[in-house]
Amino acid sequence: MKIVISAAAASLFLITGARAEPMPPAFADLAAKVAPSVVSVASTDPVADADDSDQDQDNSGPDQDKATGGLKPSPASDPDSESVIPPPKAQEALGSGFVIDPSGYIATNAHVIAGATSVTVTFQDGTILPATVVGSDKDGDLAVLKVDAGHKLPALSFGDSSKLRVGDWVMAIGNPFGLAGSTSAGIISALHRDIGENKFDDFIQTDATINRGNSGGPLFNLAGQVIGVNSAIYSPSGGSVGIGFAIPAAMVQPVAASLEANGSITRGWLGLSTEDVTPEVQTLLNLPKPDGALIGGIAPDGPAKNILHPGDVLIALNGAPITDPRSLMIRTAEIPSGQTATAKFYRDGTMQTASFTVTSPPPNEKPGTAPESPPDDLTLANIGLTISADAPAQIVSVTPDGPAANSGIAVDDTITAIGTETIASGNDLQQTLKTLQTPIATLLVNGDDATGTDPGPRWVAVRVGGH
Repeated sequence: MKIVISAAAASLFLITGARAEPMPPAFADLAAKVAPSVVSVASTDPVADADDSDQDQDNSGPDQDKATGGLKPSPASDPDSESVIPPPKAQEALGSGFVIDPSGYIATNAHVIAGATSVTVTFQDGTILPATVVGSDKDGDLAVLKVDAGHKLPALSFGDSSKLRVGDWVMAIGNPFGLAGSTSAGIISALHRDIGENKFDDFIQTDATINRGNSGGPLFNLAGQVIGVNSAIYSPSGGSVGIGFAIPAAMVQPVAASLEANGSITRGWLGLSTEDVTPEVQTLLNLPKPDGALIGGIAPDGPAKNILHPGDVLIALNGAPITDPRSLMIRTAEIPSGQTATAKFYRDGTMQTASFTVTSPPPNEKPGTAPESPPDDLTLANIGLTISADAPAQIVSVTPDGPAANSGIAVDDTITAIGTETIASGNDLQQTLKTLQTPIATLLVNGDDATGTDPGPRWVAVRVGGH
């Protein structure tokens, strides 16, 4: 019995020794270090006489709210008589921000200063300075301000948000409800949240307390680096319920740099149409898992022309993983036009890399048009369709309840590839089907989908009769 007790005591000692690091970690030194770089932002916006209720005051449902401060009408005297015109009403929005450049540039949310006629920032020591809006990006909900402090300001650095893990400790500092310098801590609850707030939603979710007025404020890692900008909360009650959202630094850093330098941002364009990797495509292309963005089409004037090909599966862009077409869109949005992008992709079952310079999207992209005269017909009974024998391989008719029809292929669709093989005509398709070794043919199809809209090239898996 004594031996058992001794062993248990030794085990307890080893476990206790492994927990030498405080849980949770001490945040006091970290807060003292970074707080001087965090500011309160107040923006004033004239309002009409109508009862303009604040968008953040509707707390009746469980929708996510912007984490801005409450908008408060400035006091205005009632007119003493009909001949007295009262001053215009104004409302003040309270938010947060942080210094990103010692020369006086400050990052915040675009919705904090939207429509403002004047903006002021207040520093930790009580200094209040007027600020000008250098640039604002509505799609990313980010803005950059400029103040003239007469001296260098303590600027914060950005961390690598792509390395964050669920469970990592984080700290937030901001101006909730006008309470400047409020500090809270928590963990990362989830990553890559799409809450339907903005075009490029890819939020970090945290349980660190975030309330209205925290918008535009920084979310720190334990190294004191900004890994996110607090922007929204899920709040049925109007206050924090432990679900806050921050824009990742991977998006914030390039956008803020572009706004600071140019006053605007022109996001890069790859000229690709992509879709999800299905299990059928995974098998056909010999991929290790059904992740990535499967390329269906490449713009003839796009930066990836002659570098990437239809059938390639993108799995990383500039080192950031690509799991599906949406993640590709977001990663592309983090690259300003004119910068170099390095893509990692699978082609013919092998991993490859390539680099190219992203460009601005053309002003008017027009989809391709169907040929003016119908080609000859070729019936392919094994997949249930009739197709033009000549170029292009346009579908003339589809057998009801046949394999092609059941896969969503319709009349006037055009087939441009089967797997990694390019299809220029119905004859090409017929010959390639004869050599197919699997019961599933993965076709690259152009034309309307089941909703009647043209999504661009799409991959469709069709069962081939006779297999």
